[in-house]
Amino acid sequence: MNREPRMANEHSAPMPQCSESGVSVRYETKVFSLWDRKAWAEVAHAYMYEISWIPERQCWRSFLCSVSKLG
Repeated sequence: MNREPRMANEHSAPMPQCSESGVSVRYETKVFSLWDRKAWAEVAHAYMYEISWIPERQCWRSFLCSVSKLG
């Protein structure tokens, strides 16, 4: 299956609770339309990332939480 991205939409939402260190965490969802050679059509997939600040390293961390097929 050719997994070439065709388009991307983004959306992010802050999380209400903070981590033990007081750092706020948010989730970001990116939707990509990928070509599925078996279905001979473009299929949308949602990739959910957790974004958080790491104070010790003074940088942002992005972690892929899940991938799901839409529609």
